[in-house]
Amino acid sequence: MDTALSTKEKIVELGRSFIQQIGYHAFNYKQISSQLNIKNAAVHHYYPTKEDLGLAVIEKDRRDFEVMTKQVENATPMEKLEALLYNYDQYFNDNNKMCMIGTFCSSYNDVPQNIRIAATQYLNIVSKWLTNTLQEGLDRGDFKFEGTAEKMANLWGATLPGSLQIGRALGANYFNSVIDQLRKSVKAV
Repeated sequence: MDTALSTKEKIVELGRSFIQQIGYHAFNYKQISSQLNIKNAAVHHYYPTKEDLGLAVIEKDRRDFEVMTKQVENATPMEKLEALLYNYDQYFNDNNKMCMIGTFCSSYNDVPQNIRIAATQYLNIVSKWLTNTLQEGLDRGDFKFEGTAEKMANLWGATLPGSLQIGRALGANYFNSVIDQLRKSVKAV
């Protein structure tokens, strides 16, 4: 973990890592305090409730996504998609982590209402970006696929988290084949 981060930032990063690896309900503040070698009360000082930390984690992940999209805003549509796929490859290869949206959607009915709202808002941001990227690829002639950009974005949005979940059980070959198939789903012939 980056030593330049503040304690508050380290808590968010560890919270995110635990949520992605074992889920929102399975992690606890003791795991974070042990990793940081601080008292449990210090975690509660920054984030009085688990819901507060969950919301901070979603917000941090959303900001990181927006940084990524800003970095590729002048790239080709396929390069933009590759940046997204790179993130998923990193999740898979970093202890089989789930993406934040997939993590909270899988326990959607069991998380606090504020977390549901934040996760849904984040999902809408990603879906809109994906739809716009796919539409740009269609308009430029870079992509060819049946249906609308929105429907293809829905397919990608469902497939990417699923590739991480099922990839945990079936391994890297499965995960990589799904990612390759997603690439093929948009390439012009």
